[in-house]
Amino acid sequence: MKGKVLFIYAKNIYKPISRRQVIFTEEHINKIVKKFRKFEAGEDEEEINELGFAKVATIEEIEKNGWVLTPGRYVGVKIEDDGIPFEEKMKEYSKELSKLFEEEKELTEKIKEVFKALGFEV
Repeated sequence: MKGKVLFIYAKNIYKPISRRQVIFTEEHINKIVKKFRKFEAGEDEEEINELGFAKVATIEEIEKNGWVLTPGRYVGVKIEDDGIPFEEKMKEYSKELSKLFEEEKELTEKIKEVFKALGFEV
């Protein structure tokens, strides 16, 4: 495809083999190759584009982004939806945060007591 670039963002598809090493499995490699072959064959961009993984960008689009060639800038972010409504999540987060604030107060008082026992005022 003349005047177009295929961006593949494969940062999130890998199999860890140790704490510091990861590999692409045959499945991962096939997924990347499949997208490239579709691009090379000039297939419809809608077939190639996959949010969070692959995107066909025009030279003009790259120019608008200051010629930055970082794949993540083009492929976008895939947001996982767990089906829990926002309000429900926020209620749970609020309860958890409130509990953490209480724990913080208790720990702060304990630290002050320790310092006082050592002869220091905080």
